[in-house]
Amino acid sequence: MPAIATQTAQVPTDDPRVVHALAWRAKLSLDPQELDTLARPGMPYAVLQKIAHNPAASAETLERLIQLDERSLTYPVTRRGDLSPAVIDRIARRLTDRNAIYHASSAPNAAPDTLRYLASHPSAPAGTRETVARRLGDDTLPAA
Repeated sequence: MPAIATQTAQVPTDDPRVVHALAWRAKLSLDPQELDTLARPGMPYAVLQKIAHNPAASAETLERLIQLDERSLTYPVTRRGDLSPAVIDRIARRLTDRNAIYHASSAPNAAPDTLRYLASHPSAPAGTRETVARRLGDDTLPAA
């Protein structure tokens, strides 16, 4: 299957039929290497979103997705139940976008230290602090 991903790297992604085919490939692929190849700059959002939801995608691929589109892909990536708290922590510590920080604060597998970090981030919106306080049952979070 990696040969297919190599071929798609050379295909222009401005044709809607190509985008549709790549999105289906990203959705149905069981090959982590193929998904990693598809997760590249210039790939349409529809394809990147399918990779984010695909259980075969590796943690490294998911982290790259966040680098490619932090604002839009943080939510689907951090909702995955198969991500370890360590991966979520690595993702959270690279975030700079307000919306991404807010979405990461509700990640089901986020560790308490990660949640506290997100709540105290200078770019965190007020809702992040409230979400984290509610999740931790803690009203003593440091001021942002």
